[in-house]
Amino acid sequence: MESKHIQTGRTVALPLSQAPQPSVRFLSAAGFAVLCALTFVVSAEPAKMFRWVDENGAVHYTDQIPPNQAERGHATINNQGSRLNAVAPAKSAEELQRDAELERQRAQQAVLMEQQKAADAQLLRTYRSLDDLLMARDGKLAQFDAVIQMARGTIRRQQEWLRKLRSEAADLERGGKPVPQQLTDSLGKGERTIRESYATIVDREQEKAVIRHDFDGDIKRYRQLKGLPEDQAAASSDASRLALRNLVTCQDSAQCDLYWGRAVAYAQTHATTKIQTTNATILITAAPETPTDLGLTLSRIPDKEGAAGSIFLDLQCKNATPANTVCGAANANATKVLNEFRDVVIGTQAESAPAAGASPAAGAPAGPAPR
Repeated sequence: MESKHIQTGRTVALPLSQAPQPSVRFLSAAGFAVLCALTFVVSAEPAKMFRWVDENGAVHYTDQIPPNQAERGHATINNQGSRLNAVAPAKSAEELQRDAELERQRAQQAVLMEQQKAADAQLLRTYRSLDDLLMARDGKLAQFDAVIQMARGTIRRQQEWLRKLRSEAADLERGGKPVPQQLTDSLGKGERTIRESYATIVDREQEKAVIRHDFDGDIKRYRQLKGLPEDQAAASSDASRLALRNLVTCQDSAQCDLYWGRAVAYAQTHATTKIQTTNATILITAAPETPTDLGLTLSRIPDKEGAAGSIFLDLQCKNATPANTVCGAANANATKVLNEFRDVVIGTQAESAPAAGASPAAGAPAGPAPR
């Protein structure tokens, strides 16, 4: 039960003998009317009281608010006990800070809504139909695919050239002759060209991933704005798509060294052709000779700063071309090797045994020292 304290002003009564005696004066009719009106107004004004609660939880009813209680909040009531209005307590510093943060978030949300509205209008102006949007995406991807095909063609030509150079070097060594410096330099140049070509492929594949991501969002939003149903087949395809599953990125040189060691062991386990080149930045096996052969090329690609980098695994099957590098059903092992590469190298999955019929690649043949 709440504690109530009623405080009111006091009126002191004087003895009749000391009370001032009124003088008798006569009012005109107009003056009397004014006096009556004033009396009516004063008597018609309802009495007001203030209800407030102190710091101890006690409830008070007074005709004035104590100055030290002004910020605690109060209610105004009339003489019938009805509440006329209420004044909320002053907010604390924490409450003021929270209100300011809410206001900032509301303002930011309003800006984002305006930006989304403008982006929606731009999307509808740019593409008149969903087919236009899909064609624009495929056109951009095709540009990068053309660059990737050129890089793969360069890699295949360089690999063939390196095989010939290593064969020449091996013949010279078997004949007891020294390997010319020009031949050694040509081997190093071919390996650098292959690494640079793989760096180009990685860059373009990453750019393709960004384009797909951006267009996926635009396509989904376009369908919403036009009221078009979702393409379930495309959604299923997107969910199963693996982005650069044969690429592993590392944060620093120490991590790259660790990943490179695992990647080399992985390639040695799963390649079915002889290793022809191996050093600290590249591993190349011989070209596949049968439909079930699997040739591997492993490349360590430094980033622009040189501290970190990427490790890229490329597969080669018999009769593969720069325009069609996907191994067919005749070499089902290729898909398994690609799917497991990333998880094995970063250490989230133990390496499985090679597929039946596959034999680990032999070491590199005799020749000049790895470069």
